[in-house]
Amino acid sequence: MAEKAFLVDTSKCQGCRGCQVACKQWNGLPGEKTEFFAGPEYTNPAKLSAITWNHVIFFPIDRSNPEKPIWTIMHKKCFHCADANCLNVCPEKAIYKKDGWTIIDQDRCIGCGACVNACVYKVPELAEFHHKNDAGQHIIKKDKSHKCNACTLNEREIPACVSVCPAGALLFDYRPKMIEYAKKRFKELKEQGFPNASIYGLDQYGGLGVITVLRDKPEKYDLPINPPKVDMTKAENTRDVYALLSTATFGVPALKRAAYRISKNVAKDA
Repeated sequence: MAEKAFLVDTSKCQGCRGCQVACKQWNGLPGEKTEFFAGPEYTNPAKLSAITWNHVIFFPIDRSNPEKPIWTIMHKKCFHCADANCLNVCPEKAIYKKDGWTIIDQDRCIGCGACVNACVYKVPELAEFHHKNDAGQHIIKKDKSHKCNACTLNEREIPACVSVCPAGALLFDYRPKMIEYAKKRFKELKEQGFPNASIYGLDQYGGLGVITVLRDKPEKYDLPINPPKVDMTKAENTRDVYALLSTATFGVPALKRAAYRISKNVAKDA
């Protein structure tokens, strides 16, 4: 588990999307063609993708009181699970931990999609095209899995998304300090008339690298209270079969992906 953690306070988020823009600028990510109403309410783009690593979600507005509608907005990125499903299923061991953060090694990734299917939070995505940054480096590689790396690969003391948040909805500090702050905000929200206020990320997958303060129950934000873990026996069997089959792929990614699909089916029937 990382020594530090992000904190997302949904009660303070204004939905400005500054975090989305800062993430793209710092990481050299291309823009994404969108529609005005790509997702619920004003969500735009519709979801996280291989080129959008920070995402602001606008949930349906509570208009039960027409004079005081309640906006439900949440910043979302990779949760950097301590016991990450994506890491556990990767047949190439392309996903690893760096200072507690979950990172994808683009040189090892074969684009099999195992991490995409294993992530309950729908974070990693396979890229559909190549993209070079201003320095001419391939930062987005086609048929590779991409997601937030917590600004660890192009290091900065404070992650880009946190550094620009004008409302104090995003924080980054040592995990115990973030948990202490989350509990303080939880108590304040209860006192402000939000009886279902909650904290997400303390226990899920051994503890998440993103602690989220919610004004309502996690289900309201499409966050599972008890997210399922991968079947490690099946994952290990798949890797064992893949290790044998991949020797005949000559290092060709397309053949490796085919070998993974066969391995997955063999492990399923075993």
